[in-house]
Amino acid sequence: MTAWPSPARFALALTVSLALTLCAVWLWGTALIERLIPVVGQLLGLIDDRFGILFLGVEHDWQDTVVRLRVNVIEPFVMGGQQVEALPEGWLEVTTTTGAVLQPLIIASATGLALPGGLAARLTSGALATLLAFGFLLLDLPLTLHAYVWDMFIDHLEPDRFSPLMQWHQFMHSGGRLGVALLLGLGGWCSAGRLSRQ
Repeated sequence: MTAWPSPARFALALTVSLALTLCAVWLWGTALIERLIPVVGQLLGLIDDRFGILFLGVEHDWQDTVVRLRVNVIEPFVMGGQQVEALPEGWLEVTTTTGAVLQPLIIASATGLALPGGLAARLTSGALATLLAFGFLLLDLPLTLHAYVWDMFIDHLEPDRFSPLMQWHQFMHSGGRLGVALLLGLGGWCSAGRLSRQ
């Protein structure tokens, strides 16, 4: 069984790992999300086909880099006793920062690299944690964008409505991404340990 290092050594390893993953995301994070945009668009269509995508992409403004989604209603639906009609000429627009959606990737990868083990074990752990975090990113980004759109309708038409999507969305924005990232990092470390014992 791998011995745990002193808290100071673990803190140093985590700091170095975070610096490495932050640098990697700073260099390639935006490009990664841009590559994922077509997949995210397809997943949004699977999540809810009542909305048509008018624009989906990564944009840079003076302060942040954001993923911007612009949709219109293409299939009527009922909410709060009111009929929401298809509006070909109207649209809704939401954004989320790339930093928010990349946070689990940064933290999970750094945690996987920092947890105890030899160099090969740490690299394997970091790689597996990165793969797990990438899978979470593919789930998190379309759900986050859709939740922002859905929140507009709930807020105006049925504010007391219970929505599992909105509960998940609120959890993610209340520290849930950090918790998920730590679990993914630990999952990568555990998986690397199992592989080394085979």
